[in-house]
Amino acid sequence: MFNFFRRTQIHGEIFNGHFVDAKALYVAKFNDVPCVTFIGELNVTKAFDYIMQTYNRDINATYQHSYFNHDDKEVYFNNTIVVLNFKRVIEIANDYCQVLHNDKHYAWVSQLVTDLAQFRIEKDTAPAYRHIHVVGFAKETAMN
Repeated sequence: MFNFFRRTQIHGEIFNGHFVDAKALYVAKFNDVPCVTFIGELNVTKAFDYIMQTYNRDINATYQHSYFNHDDKEVYFNNTIVVLNFKRVIEIANDYCQVLHNDKHYAWVSQLVTDLAQFRIEKDTAPAYRHIHVVGFAKETAMN
């Protein structure tokens, strides 16, 4: 009976917003608290392709939240969670990746995020247009 209530509690926590929370999934799957490594500003399409090709033999499961774009009649993913063997999970979303792992995989994670850094989104080098807003009080001259 305890197991039923515990599973119900985990399932309630595993869904966060419109998709699965990667940290809650890790805890539910491996009954362990993960270490988390984050890398941002990524072209996630390229990062996703790299992960799928490089770790294709290690993948145990892939979970995706996708949406259909009416304009170009294509399906795109918002979030992807890739579960690898040896208690490793990679979340790919928006412009970042999170790698969840245990305390035995620091060297592997360091190499992975170093490899993913090649897919950093290039920032526009041209100076951005900046409009300075002046806030103050105007005095009507006719009132003097």
